[in-house]
Amino acid sequence: MGRLAIFQWAVSILFLGFPAVAQDVDAHLVYEQNCAGCHAPHAGEFVVENVSISDGELVGKGSQQSVSDLLVSGHGKLSESEIKLLLRHFWAIQESGNLFRERCIYCHDRAVVFARRELIIRDGILFGRYSDRNAEEFLPGHGRLDSAQAEMMVDVLKRQLITP
Repeated sequence: MGRLAIFQWAVSILFLGFPAVAQDVDAHLVYEQNCAGCHAPHAGEFVVENVSISDGELVGKGSQQSVSDLLVSGHGKLSESEIKLLLRHFWAIQESGNLFRERCIYCHDRAVVFARRELIIRDGILFGRYSDRNAEEFLPGHGRLDSAQAEMMVDVLKRQLITP
């Protein structure tokens, strides 16, 4: 059981008096526990360095082998649900165009760490947890993001909070 799961379990006992129900699996954790031993430490780095899109499919940049086929054949010894989770995660990373690593990582931690520590979603809107700033209003111009990049960044950061 990871630290986050232990913390959530302890909080549920302390405040609710009963154990928490099973938590969704975290894609970052699945990657770090099952893939990082042989590949880049984090999925974002792995996808940027090793994965591309060919004919609408995620493939290895060098081999052009389907990432899905590789995982289904047993690479990484992942369960079917873990494979689906990682593939969704890899697609989301690929579609974000590496924007967070290009513009934000210099001042902020990795996207997942930054979002889960510093941000919150209220009524579908992303806010600074401590500043209470509306991210959609704040981000254009921040880190030299244009309005389209700011919109994409809001989506990237929301995804860190709403999907495991």
